[in-house]
Amino acid sequence: MFADLNFKLIVIDALLEKDPEFLPKLNGLKSTFVDSYEWYSETNPKPIPEILEFLENVVLLKNDLDKVEELIFDGGSDIYSFLIPDWDGEDGIFDVASIQGFEQLRNLKRVHHISLCPQQILQPMVKVGIEIC
Repeated sequence: MFADLNFKLIVIDALLEKDPEFLPKLNGLKSTFVDSYEWYSETNPKPIPEILEFLENVVLLKNDLDKVEELIFDGGSDIYSFLIPDWDGEDGIFDVASIQGFEQLRNLKRVHHISLCPQQILQPMVKVGIEIC
């Protein structure tokens, strides 16, 4: 679907408040793994394996993808707190290397670029008329 998992995470983040099909399962995983997370117990925290596996494998349905009108490239987005609740954003673990597959977001109109990738990666979106802020 998307060549880069980190780009898929940005799409998933855009869907969190739009009642996507996968949300009940993700919230269940959050209750199990994030709510009991031991904050600052590791010097180099890694993603919670069960949540990472779910997000890698979740199939984003067309009706959910059609809800995406805006993406936000920002290390402070909610999706990262599901994966590494105490992530400080100081490393490149969630940096986006490719937006391949963005064409599936037929209603995408605007992208807010704050971090997570060099702006030139977003140029294919500009070419099709998507606004980059």
